[in-house]
Amino acid sequence: MNQEFATPLCVAMGNKKVGRVWTFSLPSLLTCPGASAWCREHCYARRMEKFRPNCRQAYLRNFMIAENSRQFVQHALQSLPEDAPLVRIHVGGDFYSQDYIGEWEAICKARPDVKFWAYTRSWNIPSLSSTLEELREQPNIQLFASTDYTMPLPPEGWRVAFIENDPRANGMPCKEQQEEAASCLTCGYCFRKKTGNVVLKIH
Repeated sequence: MNQEFATPLCVAMGNKKVGRVWTFSLPSLLTCPGASAWCREHCYARRMEKFRPNCRQAYLRNFMIAENSRQFVQHALQSLPEDAPLVRIHVGGDFYSQDYIGEWEAICKARPDVKFWAYTRSWNIPSLSSTLEELREQPNIQLFASTDYTMPLPPEGWRVAFIENDPRANGMPCKEQQEEAASCLTCGYCFRKKTGNVVLKIH
């Protein structure tokens, strides 16, 4: 491990909403090239980072390692527990560059025993879309194209994460938000299914 980044990545246990799965995050907005004005105004991760500065610092450290270390994949694999069955990528932050997306593709390939899932608005960035398509092809990751009523619809074939006030919304309402499931883990729709959209409440 590089001495400059001797501190491991922050790979944390999920909160009550997500359930007991591992999560990896980056600082919100700073790493969100596809965020719309609506998204920036309603960003849950930004509010969380504001009230929990330690989270912001941990996510900034993750970003520094991802951005400046050639060993990000190694760091991630070392930080991810061997018995981690599920990983939610980006409770905060997003896929911000081609290199970074490629690093996650390498992680997915190195850990075929792990199921990964993420919601991203970077599909709306032309320079990142093709690399995201390559990541989406990995059998152990589910990517949702996150959108809101101010954004276009994603390309055909993507699972979509709609916001409930979007008139185009179609799919299964989030069971955790509907209080029909205790957490994302107990529901499993987003990472066990291969198809189907999800409709989220503003939170």
